[in-house]
Amino acid sequence: MKIFPREPVVFAEYFQALVDWYKDVLSFKVTHIVNEEYHYCNLENENGIRLGIADAREMGVNPSDRKNNTVVLQLQVTDVPSFLKYIRKKAGTITFGPSLDKKGDFWYGGFSDLEGNPYWVVDENCR
Repeated sequence: MKIFPREPVVFAEYFQALVDWYKDVLSFKVTHIVNEEYHYCNLENENGIRLGIADAREMGVNPSDRKNNTVVLQLQVTDVPSFLKYIRKKAGTITFGPSLDKKGDFWYGGFSDLEGNPYWVVDENCR
């Protein structure tokens, strides 16, 4: 059996607001959207990062305290401190950092999107 990667899916309480946030703040573009029997959206950015957003209620999910997720999505950017400043200005929440790992010589931090979904962010020096 072969296993292939697909996009991670974020469950949204406010589907359209979250889709718009990812488009406006993180420059994702909609590649496919379903609005009939349920609400689901595929997004992709210019670097090929793919993400799905689904209406939590329609999927039978009751989002609790999202900072307790057992899976965290991680992104890489060129300038972590500047990126986190930008996220803060765009209604995201900084959860930690920016911090410099002196031993590994890379910057890292964390943020949550409009609905509190957690992300880690590192620069290109992180191994």
